[in-house]
Amino acid sequence: MKMLLSVAIVSCAALAMADEGNGFNSSWSEGWRFTVGPQFNFGAKGRLGAKPGAIRLPSASSYSSRAAAQSAGDAMAPGSGKVELPNGAFIDPEDAAGQAGSTWNWYIPAGEPAGGTMSFSTPYSEHSTAYAARGGFDRDDAFSAGASFGLDRAVWAWGDFGVDVGFDFSFFLRNNWFKGAGGGYTRTDVYSEGAYVTDVDFGNAGVFGDPWAQNADGSYGAGTYDGPGPVLSLGGAGGVSTAHRWEGGAESRSVSSAGAVSLRGDLQMYEFQLSLKPYYDVTDWFALRGTLGVGLDHRRFDVSASGLGRSSDHDWNCYMVCGLGGMFRWERFCLGADFLRKVFDHDMDVDTKYVSGSVGNANWMLRVFVGYEF
Repeated sequence: MKMLLSVAIVSCAALAMADEGNGFNSSWSEGWRFTVGPQFNFGAKGRLGAKPGAIRLPSASSYSSRAAAQSAGDAMAPGSGKVELPNGAFIDPEDAAGQAGSTWNWYIPAGEPAGGTMSFSTPYSEHSTAYAARGGFDRDDAFSAGASFGLDRAVWAWGDFGVDVGFDFSFFLRNNWFKGAGGGYTRTDVYSEGAYVTDVDFGNAGVFGDPWAQNADGSYGAGTYDGPGPVLSLGGAGGVSTAHRWEGGAESRSVSSAGAVSLRGDLQMYEFQLSLKPYYDVTDWFALRGTLGVGLDHRRFDVSASGLGRSSDHDWNCYMVCGLGGMFRWERFCLGADFLRKVFDHDMDVDTKYVSGSVGNANWMLRVFVGYEF
């Protein structure tokens, strides 16, 4: 702002000191130039990313047969009802003998071991999916084109040299100036496989030595409600017992990126510049000129984040501007171009509801103009 005031004071002083004798233009009715034309800005860079806290995550999911495997294994323990084992054997506490704690209504198919322990493995497979927001920025740069309007005032001349004071206004509207994908979420899949093993111990193996225990086909046990047959104890010392254990269960983990947030940003910029413009008339129809002044711009950035929404931020920026150019004259008309550079400017910090990052200032400018002198 101090730079802007300094140039303004110098410019006003130059206008006020209009004195024909010392080379200053004292006529307010002449020495004016109005210009209009396109302006192209280069060098602006955007760095943006979706805020992790704003990202909407999918619901976590889980698929598990571990509980089902445990339930199937636990059902093999003799209890109040009939227990059927995977190999075709069964134990049913209900029989005609009616002796609590024992039954002759049991059966082991041929080919299975007589007595001892029978082990049954119930495999399972688990899969769970979880999501976590992740940060990340993307970059993009693009030039922007706009329109520029200027009003210059000739304040001093000495031979082929002179100085103008100029005020320039320009604006730029660029849709989709920024295009990229920043931030998102990661998906973590956890897999686990194993087995729930049930050991059924038939306890006192002496019952299988009873000739009545083995059937003609090699199977064991009466296997009927009415019996009669060898009696199997259902609990206590020497009776049927059940134990369980887990096997395997090692986890494997897979992490992958998913759900990248697409970003689209629209940039609006309005610039005001006050400059001293020294020139040298190479010929009566062409002049070289320079620019030295200050500028003030207002930047507005609107950004859309896929799946989140649209938000915006704005900023003011004060800077110095300098440059070189040339201008052709024909009668009262002129055609020219200025190549300008911004210095002491700053980037715009973007901090919206959904997005954070920065938008760099366009440091290089090309201004092309046509004008009329009056």
